[in-house]
Amino acid sequence: MNLLLAGGPVWTGLGCPLDDTAPTAVAISGGLVSDVGNELELRARAGERTTVIDVGGRRIVPGLVDSHIHAVRAGLTYLDELDWTQADSVAECLQAVRRAADRLPAGTWITALGGWQPSQFAEDRLPGPEELDDAAPAHPAFVHPLYGHDDYGVLNSAALAALGWTGRCADPPGGVLHRHADGTPDGRLAGLTAFQQVSQLALRPSAARARASTTAFLARLAELGLTGVVDAGGLGMRPDKYKAIWAVWRAGELPIRVRMNVGASTRGSESGEVADWQAFLAPGMGDDMLSVLGLGEIMHLGCHDWVGLSQFSIGDAALADFTDMATQAAQQGWPMTVHAILDSSVTRLLDAIEKVSASVPIDGLRWSLCHAECISRANLVRVKSLGMGLAVQGRLGHKAGVCARSWGEAAVRNGPPLGDIVELGIPFGGGTDGTRDSSYNPWHALWWFVTGQSADGGPRRADRHLLDRASALDAYTRGSAWFSFEDDRRGTIKPGAYADLAVLSADYFAVPEAAIPSLTSDLTIVSGRIVHAAGPFAGMPVSLGARRPGP
Repeated sequence: MNLLLAGGPVWTGLGCPLDDTAPTAVAISGGLVSDVGNELELRARAGERTTVIDVGGRRIVPGLVDSHIHAVRAGLTYLDELDWTQADSVAECLQAVRRAADRLPAGTWITALGGWQPSQFAEDRLPGPEELDDAAPAHPAFVHPLYGHDDYGVLNSAALAALGWTGRCADPPGGVLHRHADGTPDGRLAGLTAFQQVSQLALRPSAARARASTTAFLARLAELGLTGVVDAGGLGMRPDKYKAIWAVWRAGELPIRVRMNVGASTRGSESGEVADWQAFLAPGMGDDMLSVLGLGEIMHLGCHDWVGLSQFSIGDAALADFTDMATQAAQQGWPMTVHAILDSSVTRLLDAIEKVSASVPIDGLRWSLCHAECISRANLVRVKSLGMGLAVQGRLGHKAGVCARSWGEAAVRNGPPLGDIVELGIPFGGGTDGTRDSSYNPWHALWWFVTGQSADGGPRRADRHLLDRASALDAYTRGSAWFSFEDDRRGTIKPGAYADLAVLSADYFAVPEAAIPSLTSDLTIVSGRIVHAAGPFAGMPVSLGARRPGP
């Protein structure tokens, strides 16, 4: 064996005991788990070349896998955005703005876009425009919480001036400027399209910066115990947006595994864009660290119900286009994941998928719906019959109150209907949908799966739809590996599986529920290599793998 982790309880997966009969050591050889068992027995079999790491009683779990996260997009600008996901006060956030203003040249944008919400702050509010003026008078600043929290962000005076939104100007396309009594903008901006307009202006990293930022973001995920992600593609993800992740992979600098979905980004051109992806890529292209998985989450913008908080219906023409695209995907053997929040959207999309399935079998392609908070039991039965899965996220753990105002309390208390999903035996994986619509922190999502509580004080999920801690972690490990056809070798600790492990900062199975979101990983291992080391393991050498040949 190359490496032996010993001296702490090992959770190998569902069915593993949580008492003192649990395994206490994991042996690793050639990037795979070679044995799991008793510490004394495995220590006795360690050779002179075996590196033995005593974990000091810490819990060892399979590395986490996020089944739906926008990691590639987030990675492009992570270093150029303030990370407020863990902040607990407006005062702390404003201090971060001041520090950024001190280190950045005047005129440089300062942003904090998504992944946080005002209800997490002691003050229970957004920073005000005047406060941003005071913290960064010479820097344009734009801060925006995750989608749904009143759906507006805050701009300071320098940002309004940089955008030309001064005086009695018109509202920007796709947005609404809140105004003073005299008609001038007061610094508040509503509208998703306008949000994207500002973020595209503010965040323009060079190729080198995007590559460094991508590495930093994936390293941050490794700090939390993630050893892999299924990237959801998403809005604006044109081919050029993937250059950084490919560059990091070629340089051998990926700390975690990435499985990528690709899709449409331009309204009216969806069919051609998806066809172009299919012409130049194939499912599985890449290697065990980075590979193309499938199509989605956006196949057609006319079938995309955004954040599900406004009225939406899928038109006949859009559904016909989607049906044609899905048929081609099935014929070419492409996995596919499709965004759908509202049950009305789910119904229409399943109508199309059933039509496809009647002519081209899809049950081996692991197609899935993502989000599905409002899905009905009747549609769950249809999902099951089609052999599809569900990628579900802890988004309501941030904004149950917001969603209840749009969907009603009953929908939030039962959404997504995890109890029904488990009962019907539908494959499902846990995730975050980070970084704009929620925090990327997997432990916050796991807290929500277990407790059903929301940080904004919204309705608690019904007991029937809560998961115990083991089932929640299984969804976030083996369950998420299902989407990439890897649930036989990822997400559990067993001989022959990838040696993807996390040694936790505290025992997930023993800490109080309120402490679950604060968990991190002290030691994260991918393919038997240490990719993150902290706490008592700080200073251990990190190895991210080998460079790929080429320039």
